[in-house]
Amino acid sequence: MLNKIKSVIFNNENKNVPLLSVKNLNDLKYFNAAKKIFSCIENQNNYYKLMFVGGCVRKLIKEQEIDDIDIATNVHPKEIKKILVKNNIKFLETGISHGTITVLINDFKFEITTLRKDVSTDGRHADVQFIPDWEIDAKRRDFTINAIYSNLRGEVYDPLEGVKDLREGIIQFIGKPSIRIEEDYLRIIRYIRFFTQYSKHPHDQEVVRIIKKNLGNFIKVSKERSLDELFKILKLKNFNNLFKDEFSCFIILSIFPQLKYFERLNLLNKISNKLSFKIDKILLLSILLIDNTDNTEFFLYKYNLSNEIKKRILFIKNSFKTYSLEYLLNNKNLMKLCYLNSKARIIDLLIFLAFNYPKKIEKIEKLIIFVENINMPEFPIDANFLILQFNFSKDKNLGDALKKLELNWIENNFKIEKNKIKSILKLK
Repeated sequence: MLNKIKSVIFNNENKNVPLLSVKNLNDLKYFNAAKKIFSCIENQNNYYKLMFVGGCVRKLIKEQEIDDIDIATNVHPKEIKKILVKNNIKFLETGISHGTITVLINDFKFEITTLRKDVSTDGRHADVQFIPDWEIDAKRRDFTINAIYSNLRGEVYDPLEGVKDLREGIIQFIGKPSIRIEEDYLRIIRYIRFFTQYSKHPHDQEVVRIIKKNLGNFIKVSKERSLDELFKILKLKNFNNLFKDEFSCFIILSIFPQLKYFERLNLLNKISNKLSFKIDKILLLSILLIDNTDNTEFFLYKYNLSNEIKKRILFIKNSFKTYSLEYLLNNKNLMKLCYLNSKARIIDLLIFLAFNYPKKIEKIEKLIIFVENINMPEFPIDANFLILQFNFSKDKNLGDALKKLELNWIENNFKIEKNKIKSILKLK
């Protein structure tokens, strides 16, 4: 339905061997970049051990594509750093106070975190103590389905029976839900994400009560972490189910009230596969946000998205506000807009229109094909022509003249008669 999360492709160090996609636990033995990390650390000491954990293990059990690689280890962060330096492996001290080091190999990132327990938490930050015990590390995690470990051979260590819960579609907090949520209020929205993605059962009413009780404290969660979790939700293939579940919908709209146009998503099941695969998380966010009020601008300001994302969303917003539907569904007008912007921007806009005007969807799909196949024309006038033919000097007037001619050329469906240039520029 939505854009597939990009496959994590691991490059075999022998460049003559094709790229390999790791799609299940059995494939881990071919994961050369990870093997390099495991071997250089584990070979230092018979006691040292590393295991994959969390989302990557959960997804590989479900044979889903993975986009994050977390590794747990019983090795102290300081010792890990020494080993990485010794082996000339690049790394970043991204969360060193919490025992996390990000290793970079073949353009892939591996977050290696030392086993730990949370000594104290305030709903946002935690003070931690490094430990050697794998089961204690598992018990400090949020959900049983995130406390599953695997070695490079795909052998699972599952102290809290997370595999059973994953297969049965049970989203279960580790220990008391109230304690887990009070440790980190982000777990409220994480619960909603996992429930949407995996659950085969109704919400536990005690969990519902505890989440509602703590919902007001979500404000303590940083905007960056909230937005990151939202983007993970937007990537779910069954994302639209979130709004079909009354409690999940209530929670997500309580946290992100600007996502008010979720009913537009009812169209997802009606559009073609070719069109649906063009929808990524940013376009989906645009569909949920954009109207003719300041709703979009408020969200973009509140969550401080990148300039590139802002430009992409605001182009849709401003075009939707500026141009009529009749104008936008015209081939010649679309060609002009493509020239002034880009094909990608116009395709974004057309897909957004499909969710606002479902009766026009067939026409819009044809227009998208038209846009994809446009051969963009080249403006036939350059500065040298004006200098030689009309004695322009290289100053601001030359640039203004070129811009005026180009706009005339665009408005005239990319045609211009050179014998009319003088009159267009009102030259004597």
